[in-house]
Amino acid sequence: MTTSIMLIYLAVFGASLSIKSLIPDNINQILGSIQPNMSETQVEEIIKNVYPEAVSRLGSWSGQTGYVDFELTSRYTVSISEYNDPEDFELRFVHPDMLFYVYDYDLSQRINISFYNWEGIDEREQAGCLSNCGCFLSE
Repeated sequence: MTTSIMLIYLAVFGASLSIKSLIPDNINQILGSIQPNMSETQVEEIIKNVYPEAVSRLGSWSGQTGYVDFELTSRYTVSISEYNDPEDFELRFVHPDMLFYVYDYDLSQRINISFYNWEGIDEREQAGCLSNCGCFLSE
């Protein structure tokens, strides 16, 4: 009897328990192909292979660093941290500390994706306690 009730419950409510991705697979594949110091031209090639109609524009920028926004569709925009070549401000490259924003305008949300390599970092930094943040781990 208990097994029958469980099977009926799963049949009725199981479909609503599906796992949803935070971002579409094709955007995930694009972001997985982008590497630090990659040229903006290379990034555009990767994006245009999946979204031929994508449009890029300069986003927020300060000094030599900022963001380039790639409008993939009317729903999704990807913003990628980049820096200028100090010798030629027209050349831009993916920032070594890659930071991506994925904007979903239908859901009015932004997902932040950043990378952190803790290899060779001490315990405090691994815990997110950088030396200048004022927090301490007990010794």
